[in-house]
Parts: sequence; C-alpha cells; structure tokens
Amino acid sequence: MSTVIRDFSGPPAHLMVGYCKPCGRASFLSRRDAKRAAKGMFPGQHHRPIRCGDRWHFRRMWGGS
Repeated sequence: MSTVIRDFSGPPAHLMVGYCKPCGRASFLSRRDAKRAAKGMFPGQHHRPIRCGDRWHFRRMWGGS
C-alpha cells in the first residue's frame, strides 16, 4: 500500500472566488484552481474543470468502464 501526497495548500474555500451568477456553481480564477479544489473536496473521485465565461467550475465525471 502506497501513500499519495497531494500538493494541495489550504482548504478549497480559499481557492474559490465566489459563485457564478448564471449557473450558481462555485467559481475559480483558473483551471488549475478548480482541479485542486475538486481534489481537496472529493479525493478519489473524478472531476473535470469546465469553463463558464471567464471563470472555471468543476463537475463530476460519471460512468466509465
């Protein structure tokens, strides 16, 4: 069994810059911040960063084989 060390500094709320007015999701300034927040909030699950205007969000990836 191996230990995985993630390079996540701080809680995900520190990366968030507010909520998106059109869709109501948490928004982030960069794609990287959205990915880091998703990994910090939901470790072991797969999320994809998505662009909405000039901000970024993340969403859960379902399915797969």
